[in-house]
Amino acid sequence: MRLFIAVELSEAVRERLGQAQDRLRSAPCSVKWVKPHLMHLTLRFLGEADQAIVGVLEQVMGSAAQGIAPFEVTLAGLGAFPERGAPRVVWAGIRDNGSLAALNRRLEEAVRRLGFAPETRPFHPHLTLGRVNGRQGADELRRRLAAQADADFGSCTITELLLIQSVLSPAGPTHTPLRRHRL
Repeated sequence: MRLFIAVELSEAVRERLGQAQDRLRSAPCSVKWVKPHLMHLTLRFLGEADQAIVGVLEQVMGSAAQGIAPFEVTLAGLGAFPERGAPRVVWAGIRDNGSLAALNRRLEEAVRRLGFAPETRPFHPHLTLGRVNGRQGADELRRRLAAQADADFGSCTITELLLIQSVLSPAGPTHTPLRRHRL
């Protein structure tokens, strides 16, 4: 099973982000856009894992969430990774009260103890909107992103952690929540 731990965004925020994608689509750049209904904030990608670990991961989520109350996140601004050169990932920025970083840190420690490989990149809260295929049109895409660098996509309250199974197919991924843990 291909698994990750994430939080969901409100439908209203996902809709506004979908509108931002629509404004970027006309850039002469090949981008595989994330469908708004699949948008989520990944706290820890786990990769391939055995079904037997699902119960243990549910306990890990409960421990990580201990003492963290529901909190608000604000989505604002668009950008791309890497910061210079041809973009590979188009993202929306996320601001919160530090709870996302705390959850990520707790989850990282716990899943490493379970034998998952440590994450090699620092946690940078963002929402992936699309993955760029190639360099053609990269300058125009960057100009359009810069024009929306301060765009506000709204806020929503995060109330739970989700353990999600992702099944990849040529038609795109299918995400199935396996476990939920309320904050």
